[in-house]
Amino acid sequence: RDGAETRIELAQPSLVRLAEASGETINLAVPGPRGVEHLAQEDTTHLVGVTDWVSRRVPFEQAANGKCFLAFGLADTATPDLERVRARGWATSVDELENGLSARAAPVFGADGDAIAALSISGPTARLTSERIATLAPLLVQECGELARRLAHRHPSRAPA
Repeated sequence: RDGAETRIELAQPSLVRLAEASGETINLAVPGPRGVEHLAQEDTTHLVGVTDWVSRRVPFEQAANGKCFLAFGLADTATPDLERVRARGWATSVDELENGLSARAAPVFGADGDAIAALSISGPTARLTSERIATLAPLLVQECGELARRLAHRHPSRAPA
């Protein structure tokens, strides 16, 4: 099987846990040559906020998961925004990709310390307030660490740093 199928399979438990904890849309994304590529999604329980992101590409700079890729591997320079992402260990996008859409994402690290994937929680800004997504950040970071361990176990020669 290819790497994408393996990542999707290994990410499924984290997608489900994050969706159950947040009630929002959860995505697994990877960096692509022209932006963030969404591989898998667990849908929200709400009617407002259901968008299928799988196979969509979005600009790195406008997406929370894209900012993770820039902060942890893709960017050659350090901007204040990327420094904040590195210091916190997660990124946000509030009304950047689309007005009314908020997201928080955290990186899944590979053996070299670069972000090889990211998990994100997204939904309407009215529901995903800064306070609410701040409470979800520890679980998001924890699930990214768990996914990194599952990926390393699957490929022991590529253990996360």
